Parts: sequence; structure tokens; C-alpha cells
Amino acid sequence: MSNAHTFLTILSTSLLVVLIYINIHALRHDDARRQPTDSDTTSTTSINDNHNAFYRILQQSIGVRGTERTDGDAGGGDNAMREALDQEDTSRVKDMEDKLPLLQDFIGELQYNIQRLAEAVEQTLDEEDSSSSLTNLETLHKIHRRTKHGRIKPNNKKNKNININNNNNNNNNNNNNNNHPNDLNILLLYADDWTHHTLSSFHKTVPPNPILQTPVLDALASDGIRFTHNCVTTSVCWISRATLYTGQYMSRHRTTEPCCWAGREKPKQKMDRAPDEWNRLSAYELLSARGYHVGHAGKWGVYMPWPKNIPFNVEDDGWHYRKIGDRLWHITEKNEADALRFLVTRPRDRPFFLNVAFFATHAKDSDARQYMPQNASMSLYEDEEIPIPPSGTDEAWKKMPYFFTESNEGRTRWRARFKNYTLHQSMMKNYYRMATEVDAACGAILEELRRQDALDNTLIIFTTDNGNFHSEHGLADKWYPHQESIRVPLIVRDPRMKEEMRGTTNDAFTLNIDLAPTILGAAGIAPPADYMGRDIAQLYLDPAAQEGWRTEFFYEHPVISKASYIPSSEALVRKDYKYMYWPDFDFEQLFDLVKDPLELEDIFNSTDPKVVAVRKEMKRRFEELKMLVKSDELVTL
Repeated sequence: MSNAHTFLTILSTSLLVVLIYINIHALRHDDARRQPTDSDTTSTTSINDNHNAFYRILQQSIGVRGTERTDGDAGGGDNAMREALDQEDTSRVKDMEDKLPLLQDFIGELQYNIQRLAEAVEQTLDEEDSSSSLTNLETLHKIHRRTKHGRIKPNNKKNKNININNNNNNNNNNNNNNNHPNDLNILLLYADDWTHHTLSSFHKTVPPNPILQTPVLDALASDGIRFTHNCVTTSVCWISRATLYTGQYMSRHRTTEPCCWAGREKPKQKMDRAPDEWNRLSAYELLSARGYHVGHAGKWGVYMPWPKNIPFNVEDDGWHYRKIGDRLWHITEKNEADALRFLVTRPRDRPFFLNVAFFATHAKDSDARQYMPQNASMSLYEDEEIPIPPSGTDEAWKKMPYFFTESNEGRTRWRARFKNYTLHQSMMKNYYRMATEVDAACGAILEELRRQDALDNTLIIFTTDNGNFHSEHGLADKWYPHQESIRVPLIVRDPRMKEEMRGTTNDAFTLNIDLAPTILGAAGIAPPADYMGRDIAQLYLDPAAQEGWRTEFFYEHPVISKASYIPSSEALVRKDYKYMYWPDFDFEQLFDLVKDPLELEDIFNSTDPKVVAVRKEMKRRFEELKMLVKSDELVTL
């Protein structure tokens, strides 16, 4: 028998044992979620005494989804099928649980041997055959289908010294030895369509809505830092995600369509590879070259065909419920299961980067139900009354620019979700349920890291691609430069963070262009020169960085389809004022965010001398930043 054949035989046998372990472990997690015991909520094994509260929340989060309903398909799924599967789950847990201690005794050593064997086999087999054993989607579902889960940068082309901020800033990047990656893991928890106040921790200090429950993310914030003025430079899924992947504004990466590379024509099918420019800029590629084990579980948002350097790549997008094999999945369950599979099967001799790109809380726009949470969550918020936003009125809609008509897509989606009180209550309760489900999934993922004793060696970032209108200004969804659309959550828990920084908030302007350089910085990788953002870690690792940080930013969004559907928009955003420009109609607005935080009173045409001076200065600055963003200059914004 050849060496390769021998290796394959041993590997196959070993993998079978691991798959059994994964199944039992996931089923036990699931049973704990449905029937939490005292031991689940009080165990402190291997818990760092400095972070007991955080770890307890992770353990308690296993049961956060609530109980199953039996009174119809209120969440949009197939209850009969779900209940039958749940009964099967309980039976399997009881039958298999006795086997778990024996497997756990040797699983650690076995996983290590599997890693070594896999590396040896990969050297003798074609890449396609070797990768399929761990990443084949059909194999995954055999495992999981029964589970329930400020300045111009140096430029060789041009020698200019243009300061794009109104302050002096030193944004130095350390260039460490690329041959020796440090051992800091990086976990990105990347949700969809969460506005900045879709966090219960937000409402502890600003209490318009004390109803929402996100206990895991609250615990993460209490053991890390929450950034209160984190914004996106373009508020739509695919452009914001392209910015994450490239570290650039839309005007630079030019991904103005979800299916197009660099402004090219829409392809008839997925491209077979990513453009060279994206390969060069992508944090995924750079981390892989650095020695990281790289994974992506969930929504890409744009076509990103990188099978070679992303050994774990599972894409799910655009659905809430789907039958896969004999299992009816909710997409958040699927995202969680894929993330856990990555963590359990990852090599332990090198650091990892994982983006868990949740589809929730994105609506299923083509379905009248819009938001379809898991049936287990339907008891959540059942007896609550969700407040109507102060700007969610007909009067606020009438104050929108004249070209916002009933054919505007934001207004069309408002009618589908919020046109009356009863509909608003139903939609928002389901939206909150989906948010709480993401929170619980984050808890399961973080609990797995704790179980692996890796939690305190992992940079954890929670954020989202864009905000969302929940009837504010008579609108639904995103796109426009208003606060509900552009301002999103950002929580960072960093092992490098000093103890006095934990549990704090920071009101600096952080942007989604900062995510890629922050991720690379944690890995000791100098960002490409044409990244446009900054390493956010400076704000909590270097007290002096706050003084030189940005105090404003340029916002841009393209027209989608036609101006009457989703018009293009631009803005200069500060904490005290916001200047908006609507290019399709040459229409300008100005809002005093201190006096008018809801952005209801347009003061652009005011004759007040102070307002006139602000308007003049902001228009000048707006043009400066717009020119830099759209130029080919190497800039840090």
C-alpha cells in the first residue's frame, strides 16, 4: 500500500471520529439551549477571574432563544418538520451523550494528529481532492443537519503633501517581519442591516427603547470597548462589504453593483477568479500569505471566488429558511453551525481569521413577511409594545426633499413594513427576534472559543454593513445619509487592551474603511499604501491617538436603477452639522445635529450669519474631501 493510501486511510478513520464528536458536541449545545440547567449557568471552569461576568453571559446565552411554539408557522418556517426534528434531536442526545466523555479524553491529541496527516496528504494529492474532505458542503450537512444551532501617503507617482484633515495626525504603521505571524486570532462578527441602536447596551445610556435583548453583545461591550459614532461611507450591503474587503471608498474600488468587479459590465455568471487588484488589497489574501488559517461563513455580498487561499469558504445569502438535505435550516443557525465547524476543525498551530457574515437582520425583500425569525424565538417580545420612532411620522415624510415620492424604494418598503401600527409592531418584533438570534449565535461561537481556551487570545470585532430606517422619515431600509442609515454598532474586545479601557465607550468617528487596517494591524501586517482608513486599535492602545483622529468624513452613494427609485447622495458628516448633497437634482441640505438630532429641520436656506458661515465652510470642505476620495491620491482619511 502506498504512503499516500496509508495516509488517506488513517485520515478518513480519524475524520470519522471527529465528525462523531462534532455532532455530539453540537447536539449537546442545542439541548442546553432548550433546557438550561443550573450547571450551565454557574460553571466557571477555566474562567479568567478578571472576566467572570463576560464568561457567565456566554454560558447563559446558550438558552437565550426561548422555547418552541406549536401554534402555527408564525416565524415563516415549517413547524411540523421543526418539531419532529427537535424530538429526534432530544432522543439522539440521550443516546449519544454517554459516549462523549470517552471521545473527549483523546480528541485533542487526535485533532493534532489529523492536522499533521492532512498536511502530509495535501502534498501528494491534487488540491481539489484534498480540500473537499473538510470543506465539501454536502459533508457539512451530514454533520450538522440534525443540530439546532489625515493625510496624503507617500506616493512614488506624485510628491505632494496634502493634509486632508483640519488637524495634524501621525498615523504610523508598524511593518513587522512577515515571516512570523503573531499568535493573535481574529474573529469578525459581521451582521447585516443593524442600525446603531440595535444593541440593548446602547439603550442603557440612551433609553428610547429598553426592550431589545442582546445580552452577549452587551457582555462583549462590557469587556471591551463600544464605539458610539461608528459609520459607513456607503450604506448598502455590497458596497460596504467591498469596502471591508479592499479598505477603500466606493469611488476607489468601484463596486457599484453587487455582481460587478471594478465597475465592469454585469457578468452572466460568477467570475472564476477575483481581479488582481482585489487580491492584492484583500485582508483575506494578506492574512493567508502571513500564515493565518482564513475562513468565511455567510454572506459575501459581492462575488469573491477565492478558493485557493480561503480554505474554509461557505457562502449563504438571501434566504431565511431553506431545506438542505433532510434538515430545514434558518440562515442564522447555518451561519452559527459553519462558524463552529471552522473553529472545531481549524489547525491549532497557527492563528486564524474568521468572518462570520450573518445575513440577519436583512429582510427577505421578495416575501411579504419580510422578517422571518426562528420559531424558537417567537415568544420573545410577544407581549411588548415597540415604540414608534419620533421621526416615524407622516409629517417627517413630508419634510423629505421634493423628489422623494411614493415611487421611491425606501417609501415602497415602508409600506411593506411600517404603513400602520399593527404592521410596524409585527415587523419590528420579528426584526428584534432575528437580532437576538444573532446575539445568541455570537454567544455559541464565543463559548466555543472559551472551551478551546482561545478567547483571551482572540481579537473580537462586532459590527455591521449598514444601518436601517425603521419608519424614520417615512422610510424603510438604508442608502441615504441620515443617521439611522449610516451609523452602525462597533464593539471591539482586544487582548492587548488595558484593563481600564474595558467597559468604556469611545465617541471618535470610526468608519468601515478602518476595519481592514485594524484587522491587519492585529496580525502585525502593514496595510497596503492605498488603504484609506486607520487602525482603530490606536484609539485604545495609544491615548495620544484620540487628539489626531478624524472629526469628519465624506459620505457617498450611487444612484440605483434610476433617480426616482434610489437617488444618489453625498454628504459631509460631523458631530455638530451635516451637509447633504443630492447630485441627481443638484439639491442641498444642512442640519444642525446638536439642536436637531432627528434631522427634521433643513437650515440650508437660513439667513442666520452663523448658519451662513457654517454652510460656506462645509461646502468648501465637502468639495475638498470629495475630490480626494475620487482622485488616485494615496490618502489616509
